Amino acid sequence: MTPAWRWRARRWRKTLAALLLLAAAPAEAQEAPEIVAVVSQQAGIVTLIDAGAATILATVAVPRVPAALAASADGKRLYVTHPDLGLVSRLDVAGRRVETSFPVGREPFGIAVIEDGRALLVSDWSADALIRVDAVDGRETGRVAIGRAPAGLVVDLAAGRAYVADRESDQISVVDIATLTRLATVPTGRAPFALALSPDGRELYVANVQSNDLSIIDTVALRETARLRIGLMPYGVAVTADGARVAVTNQQSGKLALLDRAAGTVGTERRVGDYPEGVVVTPKGRLVVANWADDSLCVAGIGAASPCTSRLPVAAGPRNLVLLPARAPAPP
Repeated sequence: MTPAWRWRARRWRKTLAALLLLAAAPAEAQEAPEIVAVVSQQAGIVTLIDAGAATILATVAVPRVPAALAASADGKRLYVTHPDLGLVSRLDVAGRRVETSFPVGREPFGIAVIEDGRALLVSDWSADALIRVDAVDGRETGRVAIGRAPAGLVVDLAAGRAYVADRESDQISVVDIATLTRLATVPTGRAPFALALSPDGRELYVANVQSNDLSIIDTVALRETARLRIGLMPYGVAVTADGARVAVTNQQSGKLALLDRAAGTVGTERRVGDYPEGVVVTPKGRLVVANWADDSLCVAGIGAASPCTSRLPVAAGPRNLVLLPARAPAPP
């Protein structure tokens, strides 16, 4: 017969092991933060937030009138354009500081990181050009003429293409990244501004500010396949991770529209704030909207009944946002 003390010891060891597993489970299952960077144009501030917790992690002062931003693939660096100053700034995310600023073109606006972080593509609003620069020192390594007043910029690194919204030409320029040559132009609605790609890269969504619609472009055929009424002054666009829905901010109405891509229908708009502009959708389906006129961020689930489950006050003039990669270092 097994002595009672041995049986109790074995039972205690099993209980202890179970408790240790339970204690370890929350740490292992703890949700990694979905970090979003927001640029506030009037204040000259970049704010880092945890979209899941709806909390502000850090703020970083940058040179005046920042406009757009892009993140490196490892999430360690942010690049910010300053059109009024003719500058691009590079930020150290973990260090919460501006590492350097360098001149790029005349009015750098849209920006994207390419070549595994070694180079940047920048749209120059005044020069009607797309410029490639070294990400370390800002040295220009190439440029290509595109349409008038190029604004939003998005890249498909797998396809080796960049798409630029030529706002005053009412078109999209399609550029080969490797050779920096323009492959095609695709007509859109009036004043295209913001761009987003579907997850598979086969469709490009274009927010047309002055015609109040959304262009859908087939990136294989390089033609517009649909143009949908989306709301008043659409200024921002983002796509869910599964490509099922497209979120569009409508600045004049202060609302957000959601396009069901399969059905091709736009649902009821929901109020998000005053003059919403930039929008991102995180992999977990959280919407973050920058409200330019009321200095706030609206955070909500993509399918939430409430327009904003959380509202965060930020520095004056929030315009654009970027989602940092999952492996980005959280600021201390």
